[in-house]
Amino acid sequence: MEVEKYREYLVSTWLPKYEAEHSTRELNVAGWNMLLDEVVSPLVEKELGLRYLGNRIWADDYSEHRRRVLSLFQQTDLGGTFKWGWNFDFVPKMSGKNAVYARTDKTIFPHFFENIYANHDQTKNSGKKTDMFFDRCRIDIADYENSMKEKVEEHTNAFYQTLPLIQIFYEETATYEQTIKMIDMLSESGYYQLIQGNGLYITKLFLQQYVGMGEDNEKKLREFFPNEIQRENFCKKFAGIPVRKL
Repeated sequence: MEVEKYREYLVSTWLPKYEAEHSTRELNVAGWNMLLDEVVSPLVEKELGLRYLGNRIWADDYSEHRRRVLSLFQQTDLGGTFKWGWNFDFVPKMSGKNAVYARTDKTIFPHFFENIYANHDQTKNSGKKTDMFFDRCRIDIADYENSMKEKVEEHTNAFYQTLPLIQIFYEETATYEQTIKMIDMLSESGYYQLIQGNGLYITKLFLQQYVGMGEDNEKKLREFFPNEIQRENFCKKFAGIPVRKL
């Protein structure tokens, strides 16, 4: 991999009076996006069959009204880890008081997801959580070529450390019924309730209706929304859930 092109994307975060004392720099956002695409995208395509959509998101095409989505879960501006989940073409998301679909490559997002930080203790089988972290920091301009090669290796290793968790998740959500079971599991976690909010519950009701599970899914959906406009917008989408092909 040719790394010289990334030199122009390096920025210093040191105060001017200290900059000469330190040789470490960071990739700016554009450079980091380019690095993620060049390093990680071929690995994601090879191991998971997902293509890069831009903006640190990878996905495949819809099959049976759903598609896999992998993206970067950023803890800070400077780095993050993966999150992986499913997007459904018949499940809307909230946009103000409206219920809108997220079906295009530009609007796609996971209706529910998992990441490495609360993962049924599966990280113990894949390495330390710090081994699964991607960042754009600590590039040494005094030894630029080797430092960039180390950064490439870090990204490659972080992907392969995380890969078993991603594969396990998709194996455990291979069917819609398994997916609903996974949502129930995630819903028991205060962590996932915090970072995914009410989306877990809404997604579960739509999926249950699609597969013919649960009781009074529409009633529960109506009871969930105190705002009449939101309630009616989501119920209109609920009425449009496709018939499942057996």
